[in-house]
Amino acid sequence: MDDPDEIPPWAVLPAEDVPLRLPPAPIDEAARNAAALRWRLVLGRAAEEPLPHDSTAEKVNPDGARESGERDRALSALYDREQVARAHRLGGQGGGEGLVAPEWLRNVRQLFPREAGEGLEKDALVRYGLIELVTEPGVLRSLAPTQDLVKVILQYKDHMPPPVLAEARKIVRTVVDTMTDQLRRDTAPALSGASGRERGRPLRTFRNVDWRRTIRRNLRRWDPDRQRLVPDAVSWFHRQRARPRWRVIVAVDQSGSMLDSVIHASVLTAVLTGLPSVSVHLLLWDHRVVDLSAMAHDPLDVLFAAQLGGGTNLLPALRAAADLVTEPEHTVLAVVSDFHLHDEHSACLALAEELATAGVHGFGLCALDTAGRSVHDERFARALAGAGWWVGAVTPLKLAERLGPLLR
Repeated sequence: MDDPDEIPPWAVLPAEDVPLRLPPAPIDEAARNAAALRWRLVLGRAAEEPLPHDSTAEKVNPDGARESGERDRALSALYDREQVARAHRLGGQGGGEGLVAPEWLRNVRQLFPREAGEGLEKDALVRYGLIELVTEPGVLRSLAPTQDLVKVILQYKDHMPPPVLAEARKIVRTVVDTMTDQLRRDTAPALSGASGRERGRPLRTFRNVDWRRTIRRNLRRWDPDRQRLVPDAVSWFHRQRARPRWRVIVAVDQSGSMLDSVIHASVLTAVLTGLPSVSVHLLLWDHRVVDLSAMAHDPLDVLFAAQLGGGTNLLPALRAAADLVTEPEHTVLAVVSDFHLHDEHSACLALAEELATAGVHGFGLCALDTAGRSVHDERFARALAGAGWWVGAVTPLKLAERLGPLLR
């Protein structure tokens, strides 16, 4: 084209006052219907009319019920509790009336993806206290063993009949064993010096010879002419244990708000009991003090012996810990508490400062859990730090990393 302003014959332009309109995109009815179903489940029955959908496209169960209706019933059984509490709905528990825990759990497992189902189970246990899930053996046995489930079990263990309690112990055993093994692996680099250095070399005497291992290692050195074994290396037994150089005292506030810390403290204490150069004492306290040192190696026994609740009186716990101190400079005292105390702050701080002055290594732990976050009495925590203690909220791994160099 010679003239740049000339319009080619194939270019058709609309009039200046007519907007250009593109043809509408084809509507994906299946996608729109799926989106409407999802929003229907999120918003509840109130969205039935504003979000119409093609019910004939829904999947039907063998009994003739549509899956969206079954999902809605399962969600309603759980979340309508909150709507009723807020007076957004009138009486009843919505579309989930009559659902019992086993049926509800079975529907959740069948109708929702695994991740969504686990979220519903967690809300049922933790958010809404659906204790029916932990008071029936069959239902409890079908739940996934998680730390959240352990917390619920510990809160209601005193109300469980023996058959349910037996199932509950199996779940707690699975969870705490997994936690202990993981923490033992994670803390091994930090605590390796404390666990191995004191063992030293065995005393090389005749009574300490490991004959079985010595023979096995030297079988190739059999002398057929002399009919005897001529070993070039002798294995020895460690028949004497190294005397513990350090005493670690863990005093855990067992009031209801400290449940996470109680669980993680019991696991960390079990790991510390495996260090041959460390003697471990475990105290649980509220307005009483209970010495559980004899079972500190087993978190399961500790957790089922804990009596969650009660007051928060630190002074008796500090006095009980002080009675265990024999060599202050080789003693670690870790107090786990939110420090919302019921007793006199000044008396607690005076004893804490006295212990620190004597040489005790004091740790004031506002929280001991995987998050390392806490809600605590900041004023008392600052005063405790001023008394010579290290104060903070930590994970068990971080605490082990602080203890490791100290215990070597």
